[in-house]
Amino acid sequence: MRQPVLNDRTIRSLIASDNMRELCALMLYEVYAKGAYTNLILRQADAASGQSNVSLRTLRAMLYGTVTYTYTSDFIVKHLARRDVSELEVMPATLIRMGCWQILFSTGIPAFAAVSETVKIADKYCPQAKGLVNAILRRVAGAADEDKDPGNYRPDVACSLKNEIYGIFKRDYGKERALAIGKAFLRTPGLTIRYDPHKISQDELANRLMGESFTVHKGSFLPEILSVEAGIGIENSGAYKDGLFFVQNEAAALASHIASPKKGDRILDCCAAPGGKTTHLAELTGGEADILAVDSSPSRLRLLEDNLIRLGIGCVRTITGDATDMSGINGQFDIVIADCPCSGLGIIGRKPDIRLNMTYDKIESLADIQMKILSEAASKVKAGGTLIYCTCTINKDENERRVSDFLEHNSNFAPVSIMPFLPHDIIMDEGRVNDCMNGYITLLPDTDLCDGFFIARMERKD
Repeated sequence: MRQPVLNDRTIRSLIASDNMRELCALMLYEVYAKGAYTNLILRQADAASGQSNVSLRTLRAMLYGTVTYTYTSDFIVKHLARRDVSELEVMPATLIRMGCWQILFSTGIPAFAAVSETVKIADKYCPQAKGLVNAILRRVAGAADEDKDPGNYRPDVACSLKNEIYGIFKRDYGKERALAIGKAFLRTPGLTIRYDPHKISQDELANRLMGESFTVHKGSFLPEILSVEAGIGIENSGAYKDGLFFVQNEAAALASHIASPKKGDRILDCCAAPGGKTTHLAELTGGEADILAVDSSPSRLRLLEDNLIRLGIGCVRTITGDATDMSGINGQFDIVIADCPCSGLGIIGRKPDIRLNMTYDKIESLADIQMKILSEAASKVKAGGTLIYCTCTINKDENERRVSDFLEHNSNFAPVSIMPFLPHDIIMDEGRVNDCMNGYITLLPDTDLCDGFFIARMERKD
């Protein structure tokens, strides 16, 4: 077997020859064999190529699509070809999954081309498995349409989610809603950006981005959010370099509105990097708040500091620190934000690696960390102050039940209605109104057209 090598030289060579399949195969090998993150290796490709073009968008679709549909592809191969892909060596398994995505889910790639071109890559990197890759892909390509339709199998297969993860959705939201949520996570997620209306108007920013060949639409519910069709090159835009916006999902941006900061507030943002909420809080207060941003990762904190410089924000101090022990931070704060590490089940549409790596046991192991951070954050809230707990998951064990456990052991905190802080355009129904009256909201991709996200507001009693 020829050892796959992914470096800048290889990336540039394959892009120059427009060999996106081979480049995708090498990237997927990094994901499956070494646990690489799809977004980081795509960023590496973007940087190595020095441009964002149609070929790179094709690469992005194939890479994200293959990882997203790994569970479904493996199931269908086992059903049709009686082979367990997960038991094969990594490179043949990678090529089978990549070929299956092209056959089953791509609308622009003929099945014969998907098979033949993938087999060529097998001949180069794993010639001993070339016949197996060819046989399996031909079996899938030649199957009846109903056998290739994921919708004809179990809901977890249709949503390409491991049964233990899909089971959480079903437990928390019921059978029908779980299926709707799971399918919504399969849609290509939109990229949203947040701008500061004090710096530039929506029309001015939209016109500038459209002048750079981006397609721009209004956000779903927040006025300072724009949805941008940008491939993977938004950070190469002049508007980005000029500090006119921050790339942030609309769901996460809602947390800062629910915090409702005022000029003069003293604010603590735990687990702050790369700075979405930190910078938003600064903008909402016109740069007239005293904000302390804490993160345990020096490298991620540097990203936050770079964003502060790029956006021209000067009211934020940063320190490296562990949010599970903030005894070294003195004083009390008007607002404390605890955006805790979580399972990430609300962002699997944008980070498909979570589909591969997250397990129920890993989720259970996060409970202690979340409670420690929440308790530490609470200790920094002054009397009458606000504590915001948020996660990018839709698992109620990490959300509603975590807040309930916290309140049970912290009688000096109480949930407060978040209705006054919600934008007019957000979708409301009876269940959501009841949740919001009780101090929290869960955003979901099937109805809110954003990431899955949970936000709770609590206040410390005098």
